[in-house]
Amino acid sequence: MRRRPETTTDRTVACADLPVPVRRVIRAAERECPKGHAGALRELTRLAARKTPARGIFDPTIRGEDDLFKEIEAIADRYLGSRASRKAWNQAIRRARLELDTRDRIERAALEARTVSDIVYFYAGLAFGLTWVSHRDP
Repeated sequence: MRRRPETTTDRTVACADLPVPVRRVIRAAERECPKGHAGALRELTRLAARKTPARGIFDPTIRGEDDLFKEIEAIADRYLGSRASRKAWNQAIRRARLELDTRDRIERAALEARTVSDIVYFYAGLAFGLTWVSHRDP
């Protein structure tokens, strides 16, 4: 089987390849943040290290970034339980009756899904920002 030539976007970025300040933030997240958060930050930082040189700082409002958004969502699923949150939301909506208990379940599921999404996009922005700043010329 022939191997494709490695390109910058194909290359996996090792944590050792990342600037010292970025590695420190990831280590701090491993110690201080809830389970999965450091892994998400590490993967988002690797994504940023691959993408930042060609595109600059991440802006989630820009259209036409479907491949990037898919990668971010995959990280959210893998590390932060985004898929389970969305599943809980859908189940709650299907069972919705206008009773207080049902509304509470819907609100809790929606809040959890939104929180996971907010976390992954916060970390994506942090990863891109730290990577951008770390690679700038003095």
